[in-house]
Amino acid sequence: MSNNNELDKDSYKALFEYQTKQLDLIKARYAGLENKASKYLTFISLIIAALSIFSKQYLFDNSSKGGLYCFIVVLIVLTFFSLCSIARFLFQALRVESVAKLDTGIETVKLFVEHEISHVYYNLSKKIVEVIDLYEAGCLIKVDYLKRAFSEIKFCGIMFILTVILIIIDSI
Repeated sequence: MSNNNELDKDSYKALFEYQTKQLDLIKARYAGLENKASKYLTFISLIIAALSIFSKQYLFDNSSKGGLYCFIVVLIVLTFFSLCSIARFLFQALRVESVAKLDTGIETVKLFVEHEISHVYYNLSKKIVEVIDLYEAGCLIKVDYLKRAFSEIKFCGIMFILTVILIIIDSI
């Protein structure tokens, strides 16, 4: 084998290893985004439980039905709708999708059997780029939903705190 072919083989092998590492990184990022959505969903579940407790106590144990009562009920309803919106965004981020993968069929076997290793490295690297692109597109979608959810979480948090403070004030 000539020195030039050996250099090509080493170059394509390095390219393949680099692309493989990039694929591992993007897969880890994809899984990390799903993990973050799951953590947000846990946080929202706690807020829903707390809102339910405060709402039940306030709505059923309160005898005064003045202006502050109506305002608090409106805040409770708005907080509930905000929580629904957050849950929707988070479930969109967690939506089960088929993920990209490398072909393991007969064509790949033929690639290994019929071609030199440098050609194999090069073609596999190209296929890995396609898989990485699909993962990146999926990550962008998940990031968008997580940003929307986080923005809504900030609004919902303010609404929830205001609701709790007003319930405490009205109970005094």
